[in-house]
Amino acid sequence: MRRVTGRTILMIVLTALAQPALARSYLNCSTRKVVMIDAPIGDTSSTREEEVAFVIYEATKTLTFSDNRPLTVTRLDKYWISANRDGIFHELDRRNGTLSYASSITKDGVTTTIVGSGRCEVAPAPILSKRNACSLKGRLP
Repeated sequence: MRRVTGRTILMIVLTALAQPALARSYLNCSTRKVVMIDAPIGDTSSTREEEVAFVIYEATKTLTFSDNRPLTVTRLDKYWISANRDGIFHELDRRNGTLSYASSITKDGVTTTIVGSGRCEVAPAPILSKRNACSLKGRLP
């Protein structure tokens, strides 16, 4: 009986190890970000190029930035991903790789509006800054 139990446990362990890893995709996005500030003392705006990288976990329908900061997903299907983090709402059209994001906040009479858009491409691994790569050593899949 003991021999059968040992074989059964071995079979379970081997089966678990043979299961594919959690399906995930990496997206690297090149975007143009515009920040507009409307203040009583005057309005300003700035534009800059920004790289944004995501990790998509298809099976669990979750999304993180490449540094493991999670986003709240409201839609994740074969056509669209909708998610937000810190009041910035992201929309990704998976058919053509178009990313759009926007946010607006008013505090003490100053309104800050952020809009951005760009293109995403599937990548073999996330892009990490030197600082993030060191702090995440061993944490990324």
